[in-house]
Parts: sequence; C-alpha cells; structure tokens
Amino acid sequence: YQCGDNCTYPLEDLGPGAVFFRKCDIKPGDKGEVTISWHVTSNEAWGRLKIADIVDKEYKCTEPEAEYPDPTCGADDIGLGLGEMSQYLKFTMWMDEGSVAGWQCGTVQGGCLADRKEGNNIFDASTFDSMITDADGASVDELVSGIPLPGKLQPNTTYYVGLEWNLPFSTPNIVQTDSLAASIVMEVVQSRNNPNPWTP
Repeated sequence: YQCGDNCTYPLEDLGPGAVFFRKCDIKPGDKGEVTISWHVTSNEAWGRLKIADIVDKEYKCTEPEAEYPDPTCGADDIGLGLGEMSQYLKFTMWMDEGSVAGWQCGTVQGGCLADRKEGNNIFDASTFDSMITDADGASVDELVSGIPLPGKLQPNTTYYVGLEWNLPFSTPNIVQTDSLAASIVMEVVQSRNNPNPWTP
C-alpha cells in the first residue's frame, strides 16, 4: 500500500490503524490520491472496493452555508448524519498498470526499473492504466454498493489500484463546516466455484 503524501506501509493486512486520507479544510477543487496494492497468494480471486461506516456530520452554520440555504445547520450541537459532504464527494478508481502490459514491479512501490509508471499514484493517459469507474468519478452511494476490480486477481502477482477523491468545483456552499469519515473496505473472495460473488 502506498499513499499519495510520500508515505508507505509495509506489506500487511490493513486494519483500523491504517489511514488512507485525513484532510482538513477541504474546499471545492481539492483532491487527494492513494495507491493500494492487492495480493493473493494461492488461488485466483475476485476483488471489490467499498465504503462503509459513514459518519456524515453537520456543524454550525457559516453565513454562506446559511444563505444556500441549508436547513440542517445552525444548531449548537453536532448534527450526526445531517452533513452533505457525502452527497458531493467523488471517487475515481483505476488499475495503475503503467507503461508495460501486465504487472512488473512486485512489491517495489511507486514504479520500478521494468516500469517506472506502474503504481506511481497517477492515472497516465496513453499507457496501460485503465479506469474502473467513469472518468467523472463514482459517488459515495456507489462505493457503498461496492465497485468490483476488472477480472480475476492471479496468485503471486501484485496489482496496484489508484483511488482518488475530489470535491468538484461546482460544489455549493452547503458543505461548509461539514465533515465526513468512513471506512474503505477491500474485499477478496476465491473465484473457484464462485463465478458471481457480488450478486445480491
């Protein structure tokens, strides 16, 4: 796993202590990116990324937010579940395959001699990088339902998946002072005898 602020985690099963994003004072036009490495060791598998445990909070009103208007702001107490940030935040996902077809770099993070652009935290056009979501991004609601990775994960191969959040420039003042916290969940299930793992 590699994050976009020049920090890394060793190869491990990520748990509650691993933080992908922690940003304050987000404004329209802001964004951030992480690259997540995926590993299976013995059997082919399906992968999916989800968001869960959403905590959407509303804080006191600023004047621009009150003028929007935002009917849920203005209380002295934190409005749990009343924030609007999750309605506007967008996420894009891509397979960060780089300039050479296939996966060359193993656990060498941020590119390697065989492919400088594999897992480099950037969606590089005109390479083998491929979008998983639409280019405009997926909503929080779509990520709650889960977004599958394309194809099967092969054993003993390291895959890199880029994940970028952004708050579009068109976001209105209704999100001012709001906050959003959530868990990012990576699901992996064996593919053998399991052709449709994500069917409800």
